[in-house]
Amino acid sequence: MVLKGIGVVLLLLGTTAFGVYQAGRYMHRLNNLYEIQKAFRYIQGEIRYLQSPLTETLEGASYRVKGPCSRLFSKVACELAEKKGMEFQKVWRDTVRQEITAEVLDQEAREELLEMGSQLGCLDGMTQEKAIDYFLEKWEEIIRQRCQEKATRLKLYYVCGVTSGLLVVMVLI
Repeated sequence: MVLKGIGVVLLLLGTTAFGVYQAGRYMHRLNNLYEIQKAFRYIQGEIRYLQSPLTETLEGASYRVKGPCSRLFSKVACELAEKKGMEFQKVWRDTVRQEITAEVLDQEAREELLEMGSQLGCLDGMTQEKAIDYFLEKWEEIIRQRCQEKATRLKLYYVCGVTSGLLVVMVLI
């Protein structure tokens, strides 16, 4: 009887912890959206006011953001510096696919980020600014949607964690 009680408690703790983990993952992805937005605002300012080379701009952006987003910009800048003749869009696409996994951003945001890379590298400064403006508008819409659904999602993750544990306990007992 004691072992069964311990098993029930451990099972409930495990499923509840999984719900908390999923909620934490959601918040981590939301924070990454903000980090990328901050990086692109920096990139836009560099292009608009300083006309810095793209490799320097991306490297500067990598210092201003945290986590996988920082690695993304740093790696793209390094790849561009090392392989001078390589096309920016290819470097961007390959690096985003390597660094930005489902743990970092959801599918919709990753696709939007990939799309931005196809518009960034080869255009003149004014066109790049407009492309970044358009990207930031779409990015803000993604952030707005995620913020609107945040409370519902977090509650769902917590409740599902606890409820699934209770369901399994009821089935096993």
